[in-house]
Amino acid sequence: MPRALTYDAPSPVVEENDPAVLKRIAESGVTLAVWTRPGPEGLAEWLDALPPERLPDGRFIAAPDEVAARLALLCDSVELGDNPARSRLIDDIADLAARFARISGSLRVDLRLEALDHDGCWRFHRDHVGLRLNATYRGPGTQWPPFDQTARALRAQRRYRGALNELPRFSAGLFKGVRRAGPAAILHRSPPVVGSGVTRLFLCLNEEADDD
Repeated sequence: MPRALTYDAPSPVVEENDPAVLKRIAESGVTLAVWTRPGPEGLAEWLDALPPERLPDGRFIAAPDEVAARLALLCDSVELGDNPARSRLIDDIADLAARFARISGSLRVDLRLEALDHDGCWRFHRDHVGLRLNATYRGPGTQWPPFDQTARALRAQRRYRGALNELPRFSAGLFKGVRRAGPAAILHRSPPVVGSGVTRLFLCLNEEADDD
């Protein structure tokens, strides 16, 4: 089972309940900055009650001030009418996109919002990007092994049964990928959910030119 986020100092992972922690990804020794945060009021309950086919799903590249309108179209495509929870979801994702754009220096963001009932990127891997922000709005979050278990997890893949850290629901994890961190980039994977009946709602933000 995934464990709480715990690390031995010094650690390449920084974690705080202040959004300013995301800016620390610029520090040379930091490869993952985690903003731990609760979800907007009522959003978890609303999302959990939606059938999987009503979860918004899509990908687009847009300037930060265009993100909210593009997300509204995704919601319209699955017939999610206007309501306070829908507005909170859109506003929250648009806020993360704006923060990501400011930190990465990207004029436009590559946004992917996915409803996943499969294991996604199930292999332990390192992202071949500059920066990537992950957040999970429904279901379990991105997982990574303790740093002393990295080689073991990479070898074992699905057979790995060691300890795992897991990004809490709604928390934002800003990863430094291979293009910026080289082999020091965090090894991680999507949580296995196939056959469990769980459908995740997963957000991934990349710089416009990044796509692995």
